[in-house]
Amino acid sequence: MREIALDQKSDLPASIASVTELLDAKIIIGGRHPAETAFTKTLLEISGFKRIQSATDTDGVMLLLRQSIQNDLSDIDLLILDNDLPGISTKDIRMVMDQFDEWRLIPIISLCRQSIWDHAQLLTDLGYGVTSLLYHPMTAESLPPAIMTALAIKRERDKTFKRQTELEDELANLKVMEARLQFSVNHDDLTGLANRRRLENALDMTLSQVRNFMSVSALFYIDLDSFKVLNDAEGHEAGDTLLVQVANSLRRYFNINDILVRIGSDEFAVLVNNTDKETAIKLAEDLRNLFDGYDFEHHGHHYHLSASIGLKVIDADNATTVGEVLSHSNQACYTAKTRGRNRVHLYSPDDREMHTLRHSVEWAPRIRAALKEGLFLLEFQPIYSLESEQVSHYECLIRMRGDGNVIFYPKEFIPVAEAMGLIHQIDFWVVAKVFELIVNMPENLSFAINLSGNVFLDENLYKLVRDKLSQTKIDPNRIVFEITETYAISNFEQTRRMVSDLRSLGCRFALDDFGAGFNSYSYLKHFPVDILKIDGGFITDLDNDPVDQQLVKSMIDIAHSLGKKTVAEFVERRSTLELLKSYGVDMVQGFLVGKPNAKIPKPKD
Repeated sequence: MREIALDQKSDLPASIASVTELLDAKIIIGGRHPAETAFTKTLLEISGFKRIQSATDTDGVMLLLRQSIQNDLSDIDLLILDNDLPGISTKDIRMVMDQFDEWRLIPIISLCRQSIWDHAQLLTDLGYGVTSLLYHPMTAESLPPAIMTALAIKRERDKTFKRQTELEDELANLKVMEARLQFSVNHDDLTGLANRRRLENALDMTLSQVRNFMSVSALFYIDLDSFKVLNDAEGHEAGDTLLVQVANSLRRYFNINDILVRIGSDEFAVLVNNTDKETAIKLAEDLRNLFDGYDFEHHGHHYHLSASIGLKVIDADNATTVGEVLSHSNQACYTAKTRGRNRVHLYSPDDREMHTLRHSVEWAPRIRAALKEGLFLLEFQPIYSLESEQVSHYECLIRMRGDGNVIFYPKEFIPVAEAMGLIHQIDFWVVAKVFELIVNMPENLSFAINLSGNVFLDENLYKLVRDKLSQTKIDPNRIVFEITETYAISNFEQTRRMVSDLRSLGCRFALDDFGAGFNSYSYLKHFPVDILKIDGGFITDLDNDPVDQQLVKSMIDIAHSLGKKTVAEFVERRSTLELLKSYGVDMVQGFLVGKPNAKIPKPKD
């Protein structure tokens, strides 16, 4: 009979599961007559089925069904039920099973005692395409083919259901990904706050509301002070942790309807609608106080946090564009930082800091062009020795040519060059130019080179001077480098090392603007310079100011006691010169002695 079953199977389509898989199916037989149930089981075993269980009533069948469920799946592949099973009909079992995904696809072969055509039951069963209706008595020719067909269809339905579930899961994952993508388009990944794009969209709506309904809004631009210090000292992980904490603090501080934005690395913005100027200012001040008391701890290190806050009030009088609102709030924050940080500043078109910034933006390309096209030049101002009564050396003063041969002075472009990172290029140009000039000058002529303070932190300065001395073979004593006292003190140890290294080559050093700092004398004995240039602020009114007279005299005395020469700047009157002579000053510089001149100076005989 097994051969008959296999022959019947061979007629099935090739797409149906293999015979081996089908013979491994788990089958439940339910019947009220043990003899008939045993006969059916025997027919199945002869056909090759081994995983067979049986029950004599409905409760037994339902128990087997429940026991078959593991991890939301049932391992039963087929039910063979007598139509007169006690307790419930086959149709009712089918309806119960249809309510559970674990059982819904299990086919049922119903065994009837007589030829009764149950049309409603047949439609219910065939709705799944897995149920057949057979009649007693069973034969080896009729039962195995029906079972093989039902199991093959069950396998195909299982595959279809599995694929459907996978597609649903993929669709759900795609929807999650789409939601995340949509969220990321308008939100910051780290803090979860809105991003600049979301802010711009919100500002566009706010401007429409302000114009149409005469309402008032405010944009807060928040920049964390000294965030870079923490980030550099503790690493980006600590910085990210702080940013998340700040974002959460902003969430607690502002209302749910306010738009909270992370607009940059350590910059946040908050858009508050339906407010007024006074309320906005108070809100900003309270927020500043909140940050001022903020303490951040990381690995045992405590960092004090503060914030500079720029405020832009948006009303009908200045409802311009989204770009201008953002720019104005950013400018207000920049002004707050420039004026000392940890403060609130309300935007005003008259803020001088922005005029300075715009000036820098305009000057930066001019400076780059001057470096590229060789538009810098030097002027030379004599420094007169009172002992020898002749010029001791000349200070080199840089100038820049503009359109129409206009000459620009250092105060117009040097601050911009320092802010824009161009000052080192200018410094190196001056050094190279002085060496170029001094080669063709008489040997008794010396030059003072006035450099920016930060260049003394650059190791390339030492290499440049060393190489130039080697190439030109000039006496290094003819080169005097000038550094202002303020720069020398701000980076004392590093600057002192560079000064010592350059002096080891034979060059001399002058400390410019001496006396301008509060700690002049304490630093002086540790700073290896040859000349002290007394700050001109003490000299301009020396004739009339007894305090300046005492200070200048003490500076000269202390310098001499340390073996250093002195230079008095801004000497413009003969009476001033006579006073300085009486104090024992070594050299003077100023319009009384000589103005800066672009021509290469000729030493006196």
